[in-house]
Amino acid sequence: MEIAFSYDRSVTGKQFLGRKSECGQLQKAILDGANIALYSAPKAGKSSLVSHVLLQLKESGRPVRFCKVLAGNAIRIEDFLTSYARQCGEMFKTSLPVPKGSMTQEACEAVLMAVVPQIRSRSGERFVIQIEDFQRLDSLEQSDGFMRAFRRLLEETREDAVSFLLTGSQLNAMKALFGKSPFFGDLMQIITLSRVEEQVLYDYVRKNLDVTGKVMEREDIYKMIRLLDGNVWYIKHYMAMCDSMTRGYVNAAVMDGALSALISSQLPYFQYIASTLTCFQLRFLKALIDNGPKCNFSSARVMADYGLNSSANVVRVRDALLKKEIITRGEKGGWYFIDPLLCYWFKHYFFQ
Repeated sequence: MEIAFSYDRSVTGKQFLGRKSECGQLQKAILDGANIALYSAPKAGKSSLVSHVLLQLKESGRPVRFCKVLAGNAIRIEDFLTSYARQCGEMFKTSLPVPKGSMTQEACEAVLMAVVPQIRSRSGERFVIQIEDFQRLDSLEQSDGFMRAFRRLLEETREDAVSFLLTGSQLNAMKALFGKSPFFGDLMQIITLSRVEEQVLYDYVRKNLDVTGKVMEREDIYKMIRLLDGNVWYIKHYMAMCDSMTRGYVNAAVMDGALSALISSQLPYFQYIASTLTCFQLRFLKALIDNGPKCNFSSARVMADYGLNSSANVVRVRDALLKKEIITRGEKGGWYFIDPLLCYWFKHYFFQ
């Protein structure tokens, strides 16, 4: 049964929102055999995009054989390579070699490259191998040899019917790997998730309210979309709470209750994040909230008002917050919270 405002799983079909441009880019990249780096903030819809595009390809008579390898839970490079061999082996219905001995570049290549003859022996078929949370691998011991081996795999399969789809929710770490570093630059097509248009989000909310028999004012729907900065997962979660709190009209009391419940569901995580920040980092965030994305943190006034001490300290604090995946730089400049609800919590709860 289709559930209105489903937020606990990836979605396709009618529940999938917008992203026509990203769907087109991903479809074309897969059909061209290009490799893709797909990254965004957490819960922005990467899994749904992949699932939706694979379904579209299947329905159009161009099915793709697909497997997903998790990297986020890897403690060692060999952990990931073992999972890679197992998942790819299941897709090809064969056994592939697992890592042995020290994880040198050559040892990594021996495992990674085992898929190449399997792909080439299946003429007419197309493959997608997704590596989820790829950025995790860059933080592990012996990652340098692995990355060189992985680049070798991408070079070797340039002309083959396979796309390596590298996804990640650590936005700044993925930007560093693919947006700034030249190491993979000529071998990857970068796809980032843009904001879903407000009108698309409004139509989605309105349609599902009609299905559930609930009423919510137009202005209140847009207010909620903007408050949550267009974050699809938060909007669905929020609206599911509104739906459960009333039998008819979504009034101010219901909206306030849903927002409180949404914040409460994330509160332990938010409190943990705050507990890991230094006083300087908290002051930087307060300055960002008070002055907006274009804040000049190194100005004499801001440094004095928020106790940031010096321009060199501002850079250190900013880089630490980037590494902790709390803020990011906008495409057109400026600094932003990655998580809009975390920003709201800091502004309305923590700093009060």
